[in-house]
Amino acid sequence: MSVFNVIGLLSTIALFSPVVIILAKRLIQYRYYLILFIYCLLSSIYNLMTQDIVPVPRDIERGWGLVNNLLDVPLMMTFLLLFGKSPKQKKVMMILTAAYVLFEGVIISLYGISVKAITIIMGPGLALVFMFAISFFIHRVKIAIAYQKAVGKAVMAAAILFAYGCFAFIYVVHYILAMPQVNEIFLLYFIASIIYSTALSVGLIIEHKRIQKLKELQVTRRELMEFFGDNEPVTPKKDIADSWRFN
Repeated sequence: MSVFNVIGLLSTIALFSPVVIILAKRLIQYRYYLILFIYCLLSSIYNLMTQDIVPVPRDIERGWGLVNNLLDVPLMMTFLLLFGKSPKQKKVMMILTAAYVLFEGVIISLYGISVKAITIIMGPGLALVFMFAISFFIHRVKIAIAYQKAVGKAVMAAAILFAYGCFAFIYVVHYILAMPQVNEIFLLYFIASIIYSTALSVGLIIEHKRIQKLKELQVTRRELMEFFGDNEPVTPKKDIADSWRFN
């Protein structure tokens, strides 16, 4: 097995790690982590196809890759709502995501699901995700440094920022410049995927611990409410993963 194939295999394993963690830690019950699960699963399956670990006809592999590229930005923008600083910012993000999906629809109607369509669509999408990733990374790092909190989200934001910086570079050299070094470009993608997926997995584990602490606090609060006869409702389960005092 060549070095290229070994690194490709390692990247596939790394891409599956967030999928496994989300399932094992039961984070899939929270809406934003469900979106991340779908995102990572689609990428992982595509990697299995490109590495011939799961042999499929080339037409299916190509079609999966194109669909994966089309869903990439909408899924990631939806997951990034978890990092939103305010309801107003989240609303802006949802509007931009909807506008981007509409943009995808227009381009596909003109060029079909093709490489040309993907080339036109991906540029603005990568820029959109990268812009918000920078903002959320800076915000979460400040919180982590100042309050020793939100470390998990800071790590996840760093992973996403790194990934989309690499994806933007790959987009330019592969789609815009159309450089012939395809294997080298894929090697860069594999290495970026390993680093990104590992960091994302670490962030998920740290964030899961925070959620568990919030659950424990919720139980304690409920017990105190029952003891003192306080009727104020506790935080709903579905909001636990989203709640954060420094948002």
